[in-house]
Amino acid sequence: MKIFRKLKRNFADDRATLKSLPFRQKIRFILDYYKGYFFIFLCLCLLGYYVGDLWLQTQRDTVLEGFFSNDDENLFPAQKIAEDFSAYAGLKRGQQVIFDDSLYVITGSSADYNTASQGKIMAYVSARELDFLITTGDLVKTYAPSFPVQDLEEFLPDDLKALFKDRLLYAADSTGRTKACGISMEGSRFTKNSESEKEAPHYLMVYSYTEHKDMIVKFLRYAFELE
Repeated sequence: MKIFRKLKRNFADDRATLKSLPFRQKIRFILDYYKGYFFIFLCLCLLGYYVGDLWLQTQRDTVLEGFFSNDDENLFPAQKIAEDFSAYAGLKRGQQVIFDDSLYVITGSSADYNTASQGKIMAYVSARELDFLITTGDLVKTYAPSFPVQDLEEFLPDDLKALFKDRLLYAADSTGRTKACGISMEGSRFTKNSESEKEAPHYLMVYSYTEHKDMIVKFLRYAFELE
């Protein structure tokens, strides 16, 4: 209470001082003596924004979550894809998709950015929150033995299995069994006319724990413009 009384008394004194100053000096006085309060106010506003955003996220139903990594040509702009796919899928109010294109992994690299990207992928897979990852073929083969990767020959509906049979990338899982771990994104709406489309295509890999199979299938139909 003493602090509030002191602040009230200071504001009263400052108000009296301001009355005696010309306009420009009033501005300078406010900037000099209240910049600390402005900084605190700004911090509180930012904190309120982030807390509010976090609360809103908890009120929404995430129907699909996917990461895009090692996207040198910006083929997979996450925000735009999320908006387009949400409209395509006809998401209801309160539903959302979460995509992230900020990840870049180089195996064996100790660079902070690569390490952070690798850590984020591992954390989301461990928490069973990530439904799919679109990345390079080399990384699909690297992740297949250590991550719970879905066998796409078992996962895909018959029409997509027939369509993608020549696009599947096979790799050994943790048991040594060879299975279809990735689908080439070559020829998708994202990679048309890109320089690396045929030389180093990206692949979509699905995690075996996903509860959003129908939405992943819908995403594939959207990606290859099948509907």
